[in-house]
Amino acid sequence: MLSGQLFPAGRVGKAHGIRGELVLIPDDAMPAPLPAEIFLRPRQGGPARPYTVMRSRKHHGTFILALEGIEDRNAAETLRSHTLLLPADAFPADEPPPAALPGIRVFTPDGEGGERELGRIANAARPAGQTIWSIITEDGREILFPAVREFILSLDTEKGEARIAPPPGLLELYL
Repeated sequence: MLSGQLFPAGRVGKAHGIRGELVLIPDDAMPAPLPAEIFLRPRQGGPARPYTVMRSRKHHGTFILALEGIEDRNAAETLRSHTLLLPADAFPADEPPPAALPGIRVFTPDGEGGERELGRIANAARPAGQTIWSIITEDGREILFPAVREFILSLDTEKGEARIAPPPGLLELYL
């Protein structure tokens, strides 16, 4: 399911200096460190193009990048507002990109040694650095689930299934 796919992880801001460096504004899904090869897709759409990262450094909540073939300010400005896309393998195996999670079926123990389907992930976001899954139940209720390792029993993006052990009281709060 994820192999070969590209996922959004930020966008290009303005050029930085006169030597072709550019500002990269990460979104909450961007892994650190950046891989050696990134992909940029124009804001207007169209195919993503690969770029080799020559240098990168953190700068006031953003990154300053030097890309192979981008050697002056004018070239860097042509990439302004492009979307940063990264391959699935750039993300930690136990924390796939949030864009890969919608549609995954979520199961929870039923208390009798089995399990029941709780719902499907509708959205995943990382406010304040912690991933939160929005799980929609079959009857349309939303559960905001803190997707931390201690509450996730398994996550298989290839099968489209997650098994969770929510903290006591969480499901009762929503259901």
